[in-house]
Amino acid sequence: MAKTMAWPLVGMGFMAVVGGLVAGIIGGVNFGQFFSPSGELSDLGRAEVAVQLTGAVLFLGMGMILSGITMTLVNIVRRLRDSGRDVQAALGATPLQRRKPWTGVLTPHVMIMGLMAQVAAFVIGIITAVTIGGVDSAAIADPDAASSADLADVGFVRAVSTWLPGLRISGLAVILLSVVLALATIQQAIRFQGQRIEELADAARSSAA
Repeated sequence: MAKTMAWPLVGMGFMAVVGGLVAGIIGGVNFGQFFSPSGELSDLGRAEVAVQLTGAVLFLGMGMILSGITMTLVNIVRRLRDSGRDVQAALGATPLQRRKPWTGVLTPHVMIMGLMAQVAAFVIGIITAVTIGGVDSAAIADPDAASSADLADVGFVRAVSTWLPGLRISGLAVILLSVVLALATIQQAIRFQGQRIEELADAARSSAA
């Protein structure tokens, strides 16, 4: 999966980040129009929807990019392993491979956990965007004049917006942890290959002597 999904994830993540940037710009323009002398309540409603969409799309994009980076590092680990085996075979030695370390075992699972958290946060963000989009703009501007249904929807969106950023940041932190695990695996692979080459060099010198 790492071989085929690394670059597509990075590409989709980049497009999502660009989409989030565009949504943020649109939201900023709508907020500016609402507070202008010719502003309308509908501008506020569109701005609130854009705010929810911006966070949802941006963090999903960042999660995809970091997941693609993790998969790229996994591919590097595999390339190091295969290259080390080829070098040993070329030197006429029995190819030895280090048992996969626990960091390598955990890397894909940790990455998937973080990415799933980002997907869940994205879905919740879309739900809040749809919810706030169905609220009368006048209710957003003046909650005292809102109906009970609109007030409940606004309260739901505000409540979710309180803890949703924490979920998004936690998801990114977990994906970054998978990057650290992949880098640790690369370090161990390089160390093993270096030690193996030293062993083969020592054996060659001993046989030559």
